[in-house]
Amino acid sequence: MESKEGGLFSHDPAVYYDEERGYYYTYSTDAGPKGWENPGGQIRRSRDLIHFEYLGAALKDGAIPEEVAALTKAKGVWAPDIIREGDEYRLYYSASTFGSQHSVIGLAVSDNPEGPFVHRGIVVHTTPESPVNAIDANLVREEGTGQHYLVYGSFWGGIRLLKLDNATGLAAEEGCGRVLACRDRKSCDTAIEGPYVRFNSKTGYYYLFVSFDSLTNVYNVRVGRSRKLEGPYLDHNGRRLDDMTCPANHVGLKLTTGYSFKEGTGFMALGHNSVLEREDGWFMVCHARYEHNKHLHALNVRRMVFDEEGWPAVSPCLYAGESEEIVPEQELCGIYKRIDFVLDVKRLCERPIPMELEKKGKCLVGDLAGTWSYDPATGWIELVVNGAVERLRALRGTNREEGGETIALTGRNNAGIGVWAIRENQ
Repeated sequence: MESKEGGLFSHDPAVYYDEERGYYYTYSTDAGPKGWENPGGQIRRSRDLIHFEYLGAALKDGAIPEEVAALTKAKGVWAPDIIREGDEYRLYYSASTFGSQHSVIGLAVSDNPEGPFVHRGIVVHTTPESPVNAIDANLVREEGTGQHYLVYGSFWGGIRLLKLDNATGLAAEEGCGRVLACRDRKSCDTAIEGPYVRFNSKTGYYYLFVSFDSLTNVYNVRVGRSRKLEGPYLDHNGRRLDDMTCPANHVGLKLTTGYSFKEGTGFMALGHNSVLEREDGWFMVCHARYEHNKHLHALNVRRMVFDEEGWPAVSPCLYAGESEEIVPEQELCGIYKRIDFVLDVKRLCERPIPMELEKKGKCLVGDLAGTWSYDPATGWIELVVNGAVERLRALRGTNREEGGETIALTGRNNAGIGVWAIRENQ
């Protein structure tokens, strides 16, 4: 059996940094092979977002509270998230069974981010008669007011926003809250889940991240944004994330995709993310399944950057300690392996095509010739190929497939289609 050490079997990870202890923590779903049946939610910690240590179960005694188990028949905890209020750490967790609306989001509290967390009460309870499913909790503080809100939901009824009582952490209003995002029945049976909202003070937007499609194969992260926490959340094309009249896979800016830069070494189903802002930039934390074994899933930490329009893009390389420094132009020339995102996914891992950035501003993408230019003040490259304009951020990265350092490119074209590329070893 694989070790619990590191990030293996981290499913639906929520990331949190505790300033007092100087640790990054992830809280994730009870998932893994036989021998991992103990419930309670997995906790890991790290000093550097690279090396993670497994600490054990979050809930006291590793047990589902009796009142929650009676309502849901749950055997384990799903998708926990955490927020600190004063000296109290509040862990919101989901309890359910696959494909059921007999679900609960519960609240457990502790004076330590490492637990144990003691059950305080039920925040949301749903049944097949409910318009939504009470799983996938995310906690958000409203800018300016400090008011706490719960963002949650999956499949039925989409993603909801519910006001909380700051004093208790429990629901402050009746009902299921207002809809922020949803999909119609044609889109993988309404598959939308894993919401995560964070505010970026530099852009002035709240960003709503969600995961689309089947979590076992073509899972992917999308994003929309709003000036207000309650929405509406719009994508890069101005489409609302709750608009079900658009083609199902054409709503939301797509930030992740299954990929394989080298056959057998790729990741698929990158999804159910959280995000973290540090002094040196932003990071996306999600889980992904290995191309060579879809039953193995692991923690992925990737640097996230924002373009001049305020839209995020995620590095194709796992974070290995690199800074967000500007890459000198003379280091950019070379041959790259390039992944073009696909909105209507047909295969689990997209395969690369060759791309070359030549000297004197010429480039090749597959068989197509084009031009490129670089802004050394921002680190963004502009490519013009076959009439399409692409804006890609150059980042330092580590080539996990081949080993060694590399240059990573991430961004999108003027139609909003994502691009990842890594430079081949020179």
